Amino acid sequence: MGVRGVKVTLRPTVGDYVNIAWRNLIFWSGMLWDPKRFPTMMYELTKYCENPSNYDIDMVSLFPWRTRLFMKLFMPKSFSKVKDVKKSFGRIFKQPFKLWKIATIEYLDSVSKTDEHYARLYEGYECWGFENVGASLGLMKPAMMAGAATGMEKLFGGIERDWNIVETKCIGLGDPYCEWKMLPGEIEELKASLEKDSEVIERIHDRLMEHLLGFLSHGKPLMERPTLGSGVHIHEVQHVTGVPLIVGRLQMVFRLGGARAGKMLGERLLESGLREQKAVEQVVDLMEHCKVGKITLDETIKMKENCESFGGKGKEPSCFFTTGFLNGFFSTVKNQHVKEVKCIAMGDPYCEWEFR
Repeated sequence: MGVRGVKVTLRPTVGDYVNIAWRNLIFWSGMLWDPKRFPTMMYELTKYCENPSNYDIDMVSLFPWRTRLFMKLFMPKSFSKVKDVKKSFGRIFKQPFKLWKIATIEYLDSVSKTDEHYARLYEGYECWGFENVGASLGLMKPAMMAGAATGMEKLFGGIERDWNIVETKCIGLGDPYCEWKMLPGEIEELKASLEKDSEVIERIHDRLMEHLLGFLSHGKPLMERPTLGSGVHIHEVQHVTGVPLIVGRLQMVFRLGGARAGKMLGERLLESGLREQKAVEQVVDLMEHCKVGKITLDETIKMKENCESFGGKGKEPSCFFTTGFLNGFFSTVKNQHVKEVKCIAMGDPYCEWEFR
């Protein structure tokens, strides 16, 4: 199964889709480090990484020949005109967005104009389940598309300018859908929209815990969207989990964020009256339900097809969030700590954590 030659079936046992609750738990736990600087750093880093012109190799040559032919025939040399951007959305973005369950996206050609474009998103995974938390929440997908637009103009049109996207409406602000504004150059309101305050982050984490405990304690659907469901493609998760590999100092940020999330969940489960072992069983069930990986728990914790490290390569274990989460949870529930001793990214068949 694929989109224009891009293979999307990756994990044969667990599947390619991870519950959006887990993806958002990873992302917003990292945000606790610095709510003002971290979102801006993630936006700029993501935009840079998604810009194909920033790499020494010819990124276009990596695509199958059919995709290269399609790009040559239909990719606009400039994203200035409404008619060109409308075609790009229809041919390039709509199908992957739907297939990877990112959102249902619609280009608003009636209000767009030259070098000023608007798009509307329904059921976007970044914002779903966070109604009225007091902030716009779409960050990674706008950054990805801004980076792609910047790079594609340079590659196909020889135009060097910097595109940006700001979210002007959002479920997190109480709107029924999200909207983006896309412009070349700086957007005055972008900086303020990226910066969050600690109260907003706390509300987001409280909402996440409500979703997780509602599922664990009462069997409620976990962040289920009406048409797109609860899953998002593993690539969308790895856009977040790959950041500590690029910016080494963020490894500790993701560990600490994971530890806090695990601790919070452990405390809530014990407060609900669960015994230690039952709390452990529920968290394992939660992680498997979210398609984090296939877990075996005995003297150690083994996880096959772990979404955090699946497809990665490295000389050291790279499951920073998962290790932090397991440490926070088990230290709270059973006064145990874990250490990752095997990792898929190192070539091992599974990730494994020993109890300490």
